[in-house]
Amino acid sequence: MKRYATGAILLLLMAALLWDNQTAAQAVRDGLNLCARSVIPALFPFFVAVSFFTDLGLADSLGRFLAPVTGPLLGCSGAGSAAFLLGLLGGYPVGARTVGELYASGAVDRGEAEHLLSFCNNCGPSFVVGIAGVGCFHSAVAGVSLYLIHVSAALLVAWLRRHPNALPARRTVRAAPPPLTVAFIRSVTQGAEAMVHICAFVVFFMTVLRLAVLHTGLSHPLPLGLVELTGGVLRLPPDRAGFLMAAGLIGWGGLSVHCQTAAVLHGTDLSLKPYLAGKLLQAGISVILAIPVSLWLF
Repeated sequence: MKRYATGAILLLLMAALLWDNQTAAQAVRDGLNLCARSVIPALFPFFVAVSFFTDLGLADSLGRFLAPVTGPLLGCSGAGSAAFLLGLLGGYPVGARTVGELYASGAVDRGEAEHLLSFCNNCGPSFVVGIAGVGCFHSAVAGVSLYLIHVSAALLVAWLRRHPNALPARRTVRAAPPPLTVAFIRSVTQGAEAMVHICAFVVFFMTVLRLAVLHTGLSHPLPLGLVELTGGVLRLPPDRAGFLMAAGLIGWGGLSVHCQTAAVLHGTDLSLKPYLAGKLLQAGISVILAIPVSLWLF
């Protein structure tokens, strides 16, 4: 039954693409323009730097200093905490990509990697403060508040989902770091491959949402944001209800982000179930934390 329902939806999509090919073509152009102007400049250099950092084993080295704190608090090793910090700075899906690279290099085992996925893939400050705060609520204070809520919710998810009294096991086999030139070339090529996947999902979901809004009249920011974060957030009203929805949507990330996450984890045997459960939990916690803050702001 599910297969036939999916087939019916795909037939409707193909019909819409043929019927409104000009609308679809413009959506593709807009998506490519968004990738060229925002997505690639923001993510590609960071992807290369993060990949280079982890490939050389530096995340593992940094983790040794952080392990005494991150073990009890987040239920992860120091290398895992590095993935958390890089994800907070780089935004979606840098955290997930870092976790995948740590797992592939042997710095973390599968159990820890899947635990990390539940809280390490987060929205970056440039989007939360610049797009959500200033762009939607016309307030940098609102943006900073949303970012602090986002970080706090991620930390609570890590703490709630950690394994009590048990630090993650380390893999016994860890590949030696490659030469600098090899690591750099690999980081650039892997970063470029990841950007192709991410931009493909950005363009596809922008096209689908553009057609959905045109043919259904659906324009409420909540369902749109559940699918594609940016389009939903930019439609939010600048009031208390909009602030609560923004907190939840940023914590959830959107279906487009989840597909990007699956793309950067392609080739690993990591399950996405802990990741999706963590994002649902983070969205709920974010809304709860946003309630008192919204009473202060609005």
